[in-house]
Amino acid sequence: MKYVITAIAIFTILLSQIAQADESVKEFFDKYVQLSDSFELSVAALYADNAKVHTYRKYPHGLERAMELSGVQWKQLLIQAMPLAKAQNDKSVFSDVTISNYGNGYKIKANRYSNRKCYTDTGYYMVVAPNEIGRLQIIEEYSETQPQSNC
Repeated sequence: MKYVITAIAIFTILLSQIAQADESVKEFFDKYVQLSDSFELSVAALYADNAKVHTYRKYPHGLERAMELSGVQWKQLLIQAMPLAKAQNDKSVFSDVTISNYGNGYKIKANRYSNRKCYTDTGYYMVVAPNEIGRLQIIEEYSETQPQSNC
């Protein structure tokens, strides 16, 4: 009986630690959304320099393009594109957000709705992991885009 109580106590502590970790990941994602929606250039600092940012685009005539940028390249692009995004009020709304353990970090999956082009990217995901000082950073991101508007 003593071993059962000890096992239950350890299990409870582990579940508590997992719940706290998930909460900090949720807080990180909420911060990402808030900075993005505010068109804050500081959103770029959430990406690790060695992050892999994947974008997939399918054109109406059937052409498909995939692009991968490093975190450094993506940060530079974000800083250049942010004024245009702000001028066009190009925001995304995330729904059906799920967080799961993924390697040394967490995978955040969501439906990403583009307000500007009126379409939903159901393949969106982000992988976050702690850096060398324990702060979460985006180490991978995937999104699907389209050139035409559905509005």
